[in-house]
Amino acid sequence: MESLSTQTDSDSDGVSVPAVTVRVNRHGACILGHHEWVPTADQGTAENDAPADPERGYTLEALAEASGLSPRTIRFYRHSGLIEAPRRVGRFAYYDQGQLARLRLIVALRSRGLGLTGVAEVLTDPAGQHRSLNTLLEIRDELLEPWIDDRADTMTGAEVLQVVGSVHLDAIADLIQYGLITPVGERYRVPSVATLEMAAEMIRAGIEADVAALAWGTMQVHTAALADALVAIFVERPDYGFPAATNAEEVTAGFRSLRDVALRAVQVAFAQEIQRALGGVLAESVGDVDHP
Repeated sequence: MESLSTQTDSDSDGVSVPAVTVRVNRHGACILGHHEWVPTADQGTAENDAPADPERGYTLEALAEASGLSPRTIRFYRHSGLIEAPRRVGRFAYYDQGQLARLRLIVALRSRGLGLTGVAEVLTDPAGQHRSLNTLLEIRDELLEPWIDDRADTMTGAEVLQVVGSVHLDAIADLIQYGLITPVGERYRVPSVATLEMAAEMIRAGIEADVAALAWGTMQVHTAALADALVAIFVERPDYGFPAATNAEEVTAGFRSLRDVALRAVQVAFAQEIQRALGGVLAESVGDVDHP
């Protein structure tokens, strides 16, 4: 028997009319497809009218109150196969404690940014084959911490020129052209103050704006590929590269300690390669050069 897990746009509970469906069979296999779901009342079952009965379980309204979800969202999760259908008592329907616990787990997973496909994979994996996914969710906050002291800001033209260290209005036009600032009314949106400050240092060093922009763009392309490759090395390991870590807290501590080392490693590798490249240029121009 297959169940459905559907990726949707969000309403107040994070659920609305779905566009993409994940079918989860009894073996836990997920099959992507398209499905249009319209919430409908259950035939022959009165969920909203069920009388409160603690011995029989939760009515839909009581389950909604206990889980913090709307009745509509609970129905959607049920029709998606993320929770089982309620137990029928005559023409009434009741949910049990296990279904409440499952809803709370869904809420916790969704609050950490996991999509419904990922939620379905976790829920259909009682053997724990997605333990690494659970660990990833637990260390998510640490992974999303900024690696450098940077921020976005909105500045006046005078404030931008102060950061750049220029009194020439032409500098504003150059910064807009190269995407470092964006006009917003009479002010300017700065996506990265750290990048703006770096551009200011280049300007003060006398580097031509076109050259600086080309160099920065080249670095972004290659460092993006490098970052993707390095992250893949760690993520593909079941222990995320920390075999001595026994829980998510220890993995988090490992990543925290890795930050300064990783930035230093990139700096060292880059310096070595720049020295190699410059040496190659000199060797082609003036012959072999002894390195200090």
